[in-house]
Amino acid sequence: MGSSPKVEVEKHILLWARETSGLDIPSVARKVGTKPDRVQEWEEGSSQPTIKQLRKLARAYMRPIGLFFLPELPEDPESIKDFRRIPDEFAEEMSPALRFEIRLAQNRREQALELMSDLDEEPPTIESRFSLSDDPDRVAGQIRSMLNISIREQMKWRTKHEAFGSWRRAIEDKGTLVFQTGVLRNLIVLPKEARGFSIAEQPYPVIVVNGKDHHSARCFTLIHELAHILLDDGGICDLHNPFRATSEIDRTEVFCNRVAGSTLVPAGALAETNVVQDHGSRSEWSDDELAMLSKKFWVSWEVILRRLLILGMTTRSFYERWRQERNDLFPGPDAGATKEIKIPAPVRVIIRNGKLFPALVFRALRNRRITSFEASDILGTGPHRLGDVEGALF
Repeated sequence: MGSSPKVEVEKHILLWARETSGLDIPSVARKVGTKPDRVQEWEEGSSQPTIKQLRKLARAYMRPIGLFFLPELPEDPESIKDFRRIPDEFAEEMSPALRFEIRLAQNRREQALELMSDLDEEPPTIESRFSLSDDPDRVAGQIRSMLNISIREQMKWRTKHEAFGSWRRAIEDKGTLVFQTGVLRNLIVLPKEARGFSIAEQPYPVIVVNGKDHHSARCFTLIHELAHILLDDGGICDLHNPFRATSEIDRTEVFCNRVAGSTLVPAGALAETNVVQDHGSRSEWSDDELAMLSKKFWVSWEVILRRLLILGMTTRSFYERWRQERNDLFPGPDAGATKEIKIPAPVRVIIRNGKLFPALVFRALRNRRITSFEASDILGTGPHRLGDVEGALF
């Protein structure tokens, strides 16, 4: 059998696709199964890939194969603001996995807007807007009212999964797309790189939560990113928690952290718990006490301790000592993050995409605005699984 024929592609688009994916030439060569020199020849135009090699390039860059035949570079969405800080340094270059997740979120938002247009419907918008000069506790109260989640309802949740799902659905009900990161082409966004990110554009703003993070941390990320959207200032976050705001980025992160903490653990509700009532005036808190409060509000131990610090119920020295001890004794959020838990494919679609986005896809399918093949392509599943996905959704 003869070799696969070579195809004429635009060299500048090959170079652009690789650079925007965050991959270097040796990495691309390994994915395609060729030598680095050959990849460089393609980008210089002195050689051309075969159609088989081009398909592998498209998969590696997560781009449609037709892109490589365009005469001009396509318009890529605006780059996303970076709020991350790795201890006293700004975050490093984004990994290919994070780049892919951002591009995927931007594409899904565009798909949602197109589907609404096809259905002749107006997408919802979030009317509430705040600024950094607003009181974080007041903003937190307004967020609770907007989401219609009371302390009474929160106290009834029985698992961390129920807690995350309830906050997520409430946010989706207000017209925000909420996704979780997953495994893309065997690439994973580790929590130490990004706990989440947001796209604040209206309509259909987007929140993406790191699906490899602890469940107790995901609720905090959800509300933190919602605060970014309400500030009309979305971006990538690692949720660093500076005590002093030395920059505009720190000011924003401090504000969003305060809003998230106050929303999830209101001061009055915390003070009224039996654990706090029985604790007295001591500044040190036991692990048992923190565990009970954590489970009551379905947040991490650190969120609880941070709230106690903000409310004057502990000291900064105890807080910092406790954090150091925890970091020494327990692995961080990336421990085990590369392990992929076996989840049925239809359920995985809902976990990744939430309910708002798939429901929109199925509404368009039922109204014959898209085909079953288009629906399965949008949701990233096979056409034969659409019935099971719809069953998991409704």
